Amino acid sequence: MKDLSIITVNFQNWDKLSQCLDSLTSITEAYFTFEVIVVDNTMNAEKLREFRQRFPHFNFILNSGNYGIANGNNLGAANSNGKYLLFLGPDMLISERALLAMLDQAKVSRANSVISCRQIKANGKEDKSYGIFPSPLTLTGWSRGIGKYFNLIAKIAQNERFVYPDWVSGSVIMMSKTSFNRIGKWNERFWAYFEDVDLCRRATELGGAVLQLKNVAVSHSDIKSSLSDLEICAITKTEVIISQHEYISMHDNGVKEVLMQAFFFLRASFS
Repeated sequence: MKDLSIITVNFQNWDKLSQCLDSLTSITEAYFTFEVIVVDNTMNAEKLREFRQRFPHFNFILNSGNYGIANGNNLGAANSNGKYLLFLGPDMLISERALLAMLDQAKVSRANSVISCRQIKANGKEDKSYGIFPSPLTLTGWSRGIGKYFNLIAKIAQNERFVYPDWVSGSVIMMSKTSFNRIGKWNERFWAYFEDVDLCRRATELGGAVLQLKNVAVSHSDIKSSLSDLEICAITKTEVIISQHEYISMHDNGVKEVLMQAFFFLRASFS
């Protein structure tokens, strides 16, 4: 059994994936053993054959369709041989130091915990890759302002070493395989977006902690997406709306659910 399985899901972003895998080839097994599993949702057997030749030590899986990030992550996990799992976005560049720091923390964190680290954008600026669970008070800027003014929204706790948000970005999530299976894996009702929020919520409901390490970071690739801006905008807008409604219907009820569903419906209708 390996110490760590690094799982990434690709859909058409071959240039970004190339940079991501290049960063992983520089990592040795001096401090931990690991495997890399790439799940390709593009269904491009020829391109996948090219990558298998370039990265012969990595495991490539050709998915039978583009069933979303959650599905790809679960497929990768099902084929993994690591005690710990790292779900890594294909646009991320990661170092051995960051991997070791997260792995060391995952080993000492309580069961069902989710570990992440800081993310740096391609322009060098910090990417705020965490947040609090959605509620009626977090829907708009003015509602957040009111909530914070009257102390109705809890501040995200942090210290010199960690940030303790409700959720962290699915671009960098590490946890033990035992915990991953215990909380129910990634929910495939989410094709894209909110699957990370849902995973973190289920982890905390089982007593796990969600934390982001402040002393290490991963970087976003500086290569633009192979999809056009119009395609990205259309896909993003649609999937965010669908995932918002899915998340609320799963985790909220009563007046809170009605308010949030109505708000998102009206915003989508007039945007």
